[in-house]
Amino acid sequence: MAKGYLILAIMLLLSLQANAQAPVTVVDSKNTRYQMQREVVTRWNRFNPKWYFVLFHNKYRKGEDRRNMLQLAPTMATLWANRDMAQKQEESTDAVYRQEMFKGADRSLNKGYLLLYKNKIDELNGQLSLLHLEAVKAGVKADMLLKLMEHRERINTDIGLTIDSYEDDAAKGESFQGYLKDLTELRGYYRRIITLFNTTNKLTE
Repeated sequence: MAKGYLILAIMLLLSLQANAQAPVTVVDSKNTRYQMQREVVTRWNRFNPKWYFVLFHNKYRKGEDRRNMLQLAPTMATLWANRDMAQKQEESTDAVYRQEMFKGADRSLNKGYLLLYKNKIDELNGQLSLLHLEAVKAGVKADMLLKLMEHRERINTDIGLTIDSYEDDAAKGESFQGYLKDLTELRGYYRRIITLFNTTNKLTE
């Protein structure tokens, strides 16, 4: 009995070795290729004879087989849509960038100050300098002149800070209007004090 099992095992091993050493048969036929093409979805229609593509789409012969263009159409349409969306987004980003650049220029160029307020502020400061000399000649007390001069310096310091600030031109314009009002009021103080001291000097003569 054991001898029979041994013979059976030897025969089984010999059959397996014979199968392992058998040559590989290459299947190369038109039907096999068509089957593989259908499995990878490259044959997109039952009607795809070679003469049709040679007659109507001869340019496709200059490269890879493009008879599966129908399957690629949705992907191509998606790519085109994404390209258009990317172009629109790029244009929108450029527009926002240019707008922010203009806003930055508006904040830093101080065109409103140069066109509308600079000459008026310089003119008022020139008048205040002349009035200060006139007040000294009129005999205005030194402590009063010092307070008026400090007030004028504070106004001009605020004007310089506003010029250097990163604000909209409209917001700066409102500040400059307030500074013009302060300088005008200071000019009025000088004139009233000078008039008062000149009148006092005449009465005491």
